[in-house]
Amino acid sequence: MFGFNTGAMVVTMALFLFTTVSFLGGVNPLLSALPIALLLVLCLVWVVKNAQDQKHGWSWTPMDGAIGGFLVYSVARYLTSPINYDARNELILIVCCGLTYFISAKEFSTKEHRKLFLLLLMGFALFQAGFGIWQSITKSDFIFHWERPELYNGRGSGTFVCPNHLAGFLEMSLGLIVARAAIVRRESNSVERSVIIKFCIVYIAIMVAIGILTTLSRAGWASVLVGMSVLVAFGSWKWRQAAARLGIVSGVLVCMTVALWSLEPVGNYLLKSLALEGGNQPIALNDPTLGGRTMMWTGTLNIIQENPVFGTGLGSWQWMYQKHKDYRILSFPNYTHNDYLNLASDYGLIGVILMIFVFICFFKQAVRIATTAISSEDRAFAVGAVVSVISILFHSWFDFNLHIFGNALFLALILGITSAIGMNSPLPSSVSLLRRRATCVGLAAIVGLLVHLFVPTVRAYRLTDLGDTAKAELAYDEAFSLYARAASIDPKYPRPLIKTGDIYFDQAKWRVGKVKQRERVELAQKAVASYDRALMLNPYLSDIWVSKGQALELVGQNDSAKKSFLKAIEVAPVSAYAHFAIGQFYRKQGDNALALEAFAKADKYYLHNDPMFHINQWEGHKTQ
Repeated sequence: MFGFNTGAMVVTMALFLFTTVSFLGGVNPLLSALPIALLLVLCLVWVVKNAQDQKHGWSWTPMDGAIGGFLVYSVARYLTSPINYDARNELILIVCCGLTYFISAKEFSTKEHRKLFLLLLMGFALFQAGFGIWQSITKSDFIFHWERPELYNGRGSGTFVCPNHLAGFLEMSLGLIVARAAIVRRESNSVERSVIIKFCIVYIAIMVAIGILTTLSRAGWASVLVGMSVLVAFGSWKWRQAAARLGIVSGVLVCMTVALWSLEPVGNYLLKSLALEGGNQPIALNDPTLGGRTMMWTGTLNIIQENPVFGTGLGSWQWMYQKHKDYRILSFPNYTHNDYLNLASDYGLIGVILMIFVFICFFKQAVRIATTAISSEDRAFAVGAVVSVISILFHSWFDFNLHIFGNALFLALILGITSAIGMNSPLPSSVSLLRRRATCVGLAAIVGLLVHLFVPTVRAYRLTDLGDTAKAELAYDEAFSLYARAASIDPKYPRPLIKTGDIYFDQAKWRVGKVKQRERVELAQKAVASYDRALMLNPYLSDIWVSKGQALELVGQNDSAKKSFLKAIEVAPVSAYAHFAIGQFYRKQGDNALALEAFAKADKYYLHNDPMFHINQWEGHKTQ
């Protein structure tokens, strides 16, 4: 038998989750490289370990079939998605979540495994909550050596970039921790030790709840209220058990309320969120658009109506939304701040149905355990899992937590461990052994798919990052070499092609006068060729259509330049930058009427006084 016990696998899985969360939630391929390497090692060890086991079998559950079906559909939809690179990153996330689910569902089946995982989780959740509280009090914007955007100043985000994502992680942790405190009566045979452990668990729960407060995530606060309400209502109504749940939940909520009014930034943020007119006017939200969310939801509904069955393809929302974007949204959103609408937009009705079936299976399993299990630890985990999942599902209506690597993996782990409770076959049989071997083969194939997808992705991302550094230092030969290597390793990655085109275009603009005309034309043509290659991979890059048009204009190909500018407006009709660029083009061509019309649209779609500020922001979008 392979000498790697399940306890070590639980620790490795927890380490995989915690490293993912610690590296800014794994928001790009480079930051998720180490966690995914850990997952791959864990998967290979698990496959070998179980392939050698001839004594024990498995039961397959309906949730296994639902998640397997979603994996298969995701692979099929990836192959037909319009933008390969973004679809690939989405598929990598889905595959990692699938592997996490199946390993935990088939391996972590005893209460000792769950107890070990909860112990590790409580320590990490306490660290994340404490880190977030410290960020809120000190107004620090640093996450180790990384610096987060200034707009989050005064809000706790832990090791995530966005505070809303810390709230998502902590609210899932809180459900499991509070349920453990409320339902498991004795943590040890020793009364004194049991009381001390119970006190520590309650303390951690309170700290986690306060950590959620300091994120200033209103959806996170509401999710805690929803989750705690579920915990009070879900379970036995025998006096002692109901009183324990009500007492623990009340204690957590009272501490949150005290902290709400004691922590000045938290109280001020709540008041700023409300329109308090006084008199008999009802209390309402100060921003009824919820930070532009309702405008994004409206545009997303239009996308869904156009592609209801299969959706627009994995990872495609950010590009398809440009045609339906409200001009009052100044940023370039990657997700719709609503995981349900994002799912329906990218995957269509089929994907939605499969995911609904996944959660139906989960709730059915969790309720069965919570109402029939003899062990209070089993019941506590099942109830906590329900609270955690309902909390994150509620929060997902207002944010995109389930598109963040760390939080999506945490949810998959909760689903898998819940599925594992009492589901392993106690006796060997030829059928269950066949299931074990089939699952091992299937997971080995999934591991191979993940390696095939991820290795070129992370290598090309790293080389492009190095190329950006060389470009910033004006070491253009080195930058060209690095970008070329990145493009050869990952031919579907548009960013190194865009960066190469940018260098050629910048160099062309520096060659002025008749003496440099030939050199200027050659460089501009190279820029156009590089932009064309990028646009073949992603034709929705509005700013690159603009750059291509400007390069064509530089060499005198005005008809082609005009077509490129118009294409930029076609894919992003409310882009102030595209309208401003074509207005400049018309002005240079002497067509003042069209120039004024274009400038008027640019002025309408851009809500700041300094248009160059907005133009500079598009540099960041070229990295998408």
